[in-house]
Amino acid sequence: MTKRKPVISIIIMLLLAGVGLGIWYFFKKSKPDAVTGLKPHVEMSIAHISDVTDSTVKIELKTLVYNPLPVGMHLKNINYVVKMNGKTIVEDHYDKPLEVKAADSSLLTLPAKVKIYNVLAEGDGSAAKGQDSADYHFKTILHFEKSFLGKDSLVLNMDKRLPLYRLPKVTMAGYDVKKLGLKETDIVVKIEVANLNSFALEFQNPVYVMDLGKQKRFAEGKVTGITKVKAKSREIYEIPLSVSLGKVLKAAGQMIGKGKDLPFTFYFKSKLKSESEVLDGSELNLVLDGELKDIEAFQKNMKKR
Repeated sequence: MTKRKPVISIIIMLLLAGVGLGIWYFFKKSKPDAVTGLKPHVEMSIAHISDVTDSTVKIELKTLVYNPLPVGMHLKNINYVVKMNGKTIVEDHYDKPLEVKAADSSLLTLPAKVKIYNVLAEGDGSAAKGQDSADYHFKTILHFEKSFLGKDSLVLNMDKRLPLYRLPKVTMAGYDVKKLGLKETDIVVKIEVANLNSFALEFQNPVYVMDLGKQKRFAEGKVTGITKVKAKSREIYEIPLSVSLGKVLKAAGQMIGKGKDLPFTFYFKSKLKSESEVLDGSELNLVLDGELKDIEAFQKNMKKR
């Protein structure tokens, strides 16, 4: 029995050497190479748009991190960038550690807050050219807890042609005093809603509040049910608001001093419903600022159309 031990040891050593050589060869073939495909890769797309305000919008990115290699990946964090038609609209990071096991994948939802100006500017530019889609570039940087494939990080890029999602535009378009009562006055505020998407949008139970001059919550109103906005439309909607006589008299006093320069703030809150899963269920919280003369100027321009 003792004579066989060296033979068994040699066989085990040869097997280990063969396994080691196989792993070395596999890793060599697994270095970033578009032809073999044996490298980690990331699939990313815009999953949902939510919490739309007058300055920012939250975007959720569905991200699939795939590891085809025979060893697990331990990620320290992920940096990601999204460009639309060459313009950066998202630049954020995911700081939670993540393990992606060998020959496995992991699905993440990555949050990002975007300046609404960037989204609107790029959307308007594409729409002006008659385009309903845009070129999106997704860049992810995987940072490893320890060296992986001889690297501390891995940069992955992906390009996609995806639909162009346009946020609805709401503009103050005018106002009328419908009834002047002893207790309450009925005012109708007109708003212009522009939906430049190729699909319809619906506002669910929209709520409105208006500050006028120094008066907070000067007028309030709501519309129960659904207000439908057709695809690629620009329409005027009338909103009934009730105002107490006392507030009307205070407003009249302020107008004597400031006239049409009297400032206003209009708050519009609603939930969006849409056939587009990206926009469906999004919360709109818009704030419109201006002066009464701005509304009158808008009314005059509308009559010239």
